[in-house]
Amino acid sequence: MVQSPVLEPVSSKYKLKLKYGGYFRLAKNSSRKRYCFGFQKSIYIDAFTYNLEDLLEEVTKHYPSNMDLIFSTCFVDKCAMEQTFIELDSNENFELMLSMYNTEKESTLYVTTNNNIDISSKQQRVQDEVTNEPHGEEESEYSLSDESYHSHYSTDNEVRSPDDEEETSSLRKKCPTMKVNSKFKNVIEFRRAINHYALVNEFEYLIEKSDLIRFTARCAHIECNWRIHASITQDGVTFEVKTFVETHSCTRSNKGGNKLATQGWVASVVTDKLKSDGDVSVTDLRKWVMKNYSVDVSYLKVYRGKEQAYTDMYGKWEDSFMKMNDFKEELVNRNPGSVVDIDYETDGNKKLFLRFFISLIACSKGFLDGCRPYIALDACHLKGKFNGVLVAATSVDGNNSIFPVAYGVLESENKSSWIWFLELLKKAIGTPNGLVISSDMQKGFEVAITQVYPSVEHRECIRHLYSNFKKHFRGEFFSKNLWRAARTYSVTEHERLLTEIAGVRKDALTYIIENHKKIWSRCKFGTTSKCDYITNNISEAFNSWVGELRYQPVLDLLDSIREKIMVRFDKKRRILQKWKGTLVPNTKSYLNKISKNLGEYDVCRSGENRAEVKCRGKRWEVLLDERKCTCRVWQVKGIPCVHAAAFIAFTRDVNWDKYVDSYFITEKLKATYALEVAPMPAKDQWVHIDTGEKIYPPTIKRPPGRPRKNRILSHDEPKRRHRCSRCSEYGHHAKTCKNASYQSFNQHESSTSKRGRGRSTKASRKLLI
Repeated sequence: MVQSPVLEPVSSKYKLKLKYGGYFRLAKNSSRKRYCFGFQKSIYIDAFTYNLEDLLEEVTKHYPSNMDLIFSTCFVDKCAMEQTFIELDSNENFELMLSMYNTEKESTLYVTTNNNIDISSKQQRVQDEVTNEPHGEEESEYSLSDESYHSHYSTDNEVRSPDDEEETSSLRKKCPTMKVNSKFKNVIEFRRAINHYALVNEFEYLIEKSDLIRFTARCAHIECNWRIHASITQDGVTFEVKTFVETHSCTRSNKGGNKLATQGWVASVVTDKLKSDGDVSVTDLRKWVMKNYSVDVSYLKVYRGKEQAYTDMYGKWEDSFMKMNDFKEELVNRNPGSVVDIDYETDGNKKLFLRFFISLIACSKGFLDGCRPYIALDACHLKGKFNGVLVAATSVDGNNSIFPVAYGVLESENKSSWIWFLELLKKAIGTPNGLVISSDMQKGFEVAITQVYPSVEHRECIRHLYSNFKKHFRGEFFSKNLWRAARTYSVTEHERLLTEIAGVRKDALTYIIENHKKIWSRCKFGTTSKCDYITNNISEAFNSWVGELRYQPVLDLLDSIREKIMVRFDKKRRILQKWKGTLVPNTKSYLNKISKNLGEYDVCRSGENRAEVKCRGKRWEVLLDERKCTCRVWQVKGIPCVHAAAFIAFTRDVNWDKYVDSYFITEKLKATYALEVAPMPAKDQWVHIDTGEKIYPPTIKRPPGRPRKNRILSHDEPKRRHRCSRCSEYGHHAKTCKNASYQSFNQHESSTSKRGRGRSTKASRKLLI
């Protein structure tokens, strides 16, 4: 019996380097063109599921939406003898790019907004005006594309050129003034000032006398002349420098370390950086201290200094739980109608903090008045001392931006905590008609949702479903068919794709039926929510939005999220005041897009509002008055499909707004953000509620070792690869590099001199080969 050959699975991971915001110009003394003054963003995609439309949608996010721009995206033809660019104006060229760079699994794309490059295959593209309303910065920040593969795990940090990475003047080291008659508030301030002065000037000193009324020190080098003496003044508090020999006669440096760089000094110098940059890693802080103060501080000392800086900024971790009741009462008093609750557990006579829930009235009423009845639930781990999780119920507004409905802190993801959260969520928003709840099937969530919301439509994220599915069934065939089965709106097409999967591996279909019983395909989506998301991306967007806050104490975390929501709502209202059109910009842009290139659709009208639309041997029935099409796109999304657009264009009806669901009307979006989130004073001004009981921190059940702050990446997530600084290859470091250096290779290529006498070295022979 002849055995069939074993097919190795083909990797579908692909990296796109998107360069945008710049333009091409000729290089000096050359006919080649260079891309100048732009930004770069790395996108990790799945080559089997990502297409040109997803790329164009990603490109438009990085340009002002209130400008009529015609984008041109191109890549370098590596097979051409001379520098040649190929424009990505069709899916065929997109697939050509993927196949051309299939070996490297990496390609660079250049985006321009003018026609200043020579394109090999250029096609005139016409783009009508989309909207005249300004969107603002906030509009494109978290405007989501549900089918974006990389939205969960991509490295979406925009990279500037090296010339723009210099430190600003505010971050430069500041040396305190030290001279005779210099005065300081007290002895503590003087000691800190002289300590900082020594570190900035890179020397150490020895203390000869130090008490509450005097301070005398000299340079650590005995032969050096540097000396200082300060003492208390007549008021009994102020410290004044009386003697100061400023000149050093020794050689000194902080490079080998400085004992004056204490934990307290590290905390004082990194506080401003932590306030401006958020949670900075200890390694990055070490590099920053070395760069700005030229002092080598140990990792552990920087770690402890960072923790002390957080304590100085936010107070002690244990103290954050003492004002929980005051915070709850202040929220309810300033935002009447809000649902705020705290849950405790008892340990003898002590009340230990367990959970906290917040749903502001502006959020709950805005969701009911203007958002689609769609909620995504997810949780992310906190990075502070409390081993809890931050939970959020996030919806999406009419312009496809995230809309926080409720959030809170739980001790962990389990059945009881999810039931508690969902019951309070139901108290805040009730059960709207057609409510949809999307999740990635967290621990204990399935039982909780069945108990609290038994009749709602529960969707499962296809991204997490596929991650579990591919552990058992790998290969391009399963990947393509499963994603197509999730994306299709047709029940017949969905069943056909599943039948093909079952034809290859029957147990694959059995696995899906037994382990993933929730709704995960668009063909089974209800038609009330008008939302066709198949992933849980809006929850991931919320987690990214509040990601820099997760290291704060629990009370500061909850208050900071409230503040971000307050500012976001205000920005939205100010942006909406400038919009004059009937439809929201995203919907208007979508209609402008599908209303073009309708020549291949043949409309056979049967009545005033009924017709058959045919294209490429297929046929669909369109009912304008009922807003229906047999493709089901119109019913599920609430926006006309391309077949309905062909019929509407055939009738020459200029009022397309009446065919769009009310969720996408500007007035509906204004109602979403109509209410304000009330501002709050500082903690010391909150009304104190004396309950007679003190709230203690929760019991910490921590494993041995330092707590992990970064989540464990899945096996299929793209990981950042290290590039050797010597040969520019991936997979090893310069210390262990055995390849020829990249610099020597360039020198060899550019050299025009004759080869010298004698035998060539091993490295040079390799280069010649």
